[in-house]
Amino acid sequence: MRCKSPPQWLYYILLAPFFKPGILGVLDGTELLEQIYDLWRLAAAAVIAILYLRHWIRVKRMPSPVMLLLGVYLAFVALATLIRENNLWRLMNHVLTILAFSMAVELRLREDPMKAVDMLLMPATVVVVLNFILECAFPWGLARGGSYNYTFNYIGIDNLLAPVLVPYMFLVVLGSHIRFGEVRWYAWALVLAAAESLLLVWSATGLMGMAVALVFLLFFYRRRFQTWFNFTTAGLLSAGLFFGVVVFRLQNLFAFFIEDVLHKGLSFTGRTDIWDRALFMFDRSPWLGYGIAQTGKVYRLAKHKYYHAHNMYLQVLIEGGVPALMAFLVMLERAGKKLLLVRKHPFACLLSAAWMAVFLMTSMEPFLDRNGLLIYALVFLSYYVEDLIRAAVPEQETEITDE
Repeated sequence: MRCKSPPQWLYYILLAPFFKPGILGVLDGTELLEQIYDLWRLAAAAVIAILYLRHWIRVKRMPSPVMLLLGVYLAFVALATLIRENNLWRLMNHVLTILAFSMAVELRLREDPMKAVDMLLMPATVVVVLNFILECAFPWGLARGGSYNYTFNYIGIDNLLAPVLVPYMFLVVLGSHIRFGEVRWYAWALVLAAAESLLLVWSATGLMGMAVALVFLLFFYRRRFQTWFNFTTAGLLSAGLFFGVVVFRLQNLFAFFIEDVLHKGLSFTGRTDIWDRALFMFDRSPWLGYGIAQTGKVYRLAKHKYYHAHNMYLQVLIEGGVPALMAFLVMLERAGKKLLLVRKHPFACLLSAAWMAVFLMTSMEPFLDRNGLLIYALVFLSYYVEDLIRAAVPEQETEITDE
């Protein structure tokens, strides 16, 4: 049975509150606006759930494996939170935000892949452009606040620009290529605006992701050797960083780059101590995590201070234990397998390069909460990559086989 798709403008309204500016609630006088955004997001989540169930019932199409695995991962995090923290409001906000956003992305990809990318780009572009303009106007930030008196820009503190701006650089190129069969000037302008935004705050995490994005887009995308950027190489990079740096601490081999280029110490601003504490906590409770912390995203991993684990895999282990990590890894594997099936297509290479940038950044940060929603979007874009290829401008579409 065919199910009529809702209008695109409705999806813009539903997705907009998921891109809440990080400055809200920090800048004086924005507390009410922050509350409005939060209520708007909860209302949007309810509407998205209804639309998703409506599509499921009428079209009789089950949620994808990646959606089910995302649900399993979040369920283990929820279980650990209820047992350890009993912080129901933070839990609902965390889980519902990620699930509702992911359901909207999957639903629109099934209805119209081209419009799904546009649905993501519209609110993201507004946030990215405003952040760029305000960074240029206020290079020292819009306000200072938070537990450690951070400098806040429109999107948030320095490191929290990365999970928005780096995936966005790939997303805007994908959108231009799908719609026009080429990367138009406006896409390059937005890529440069995102890159400049990261340069202005000089976030080491963002700079590493930006470097991968610019190298790939300028020298490899739709060119020879673009297939070097595939999900296998991205996965190997992620595993190598986790075991080489987080577990075995081989960063001394890269002392020149870390100290002279990124201007970081070999402890990565105290991250090695945080990793040690996270591994100790995991060893004490490997099968049941500790849930989301009281602030919704961090843990007491240093004396008198709250920190998240500063690594994606450690954060999953701390939040939900081994079962959560298994579900999370299988989710990534299912999405990556789809990319490998069409690994010679430019879209697959583009998304694989995005994963390389994400895996590089998440070796130092988790980005698993509301700030990393575009990373969750990459999961579903990767899983539905063949639909994206078919939705591309017909004369520019290439074969989706490796032969």
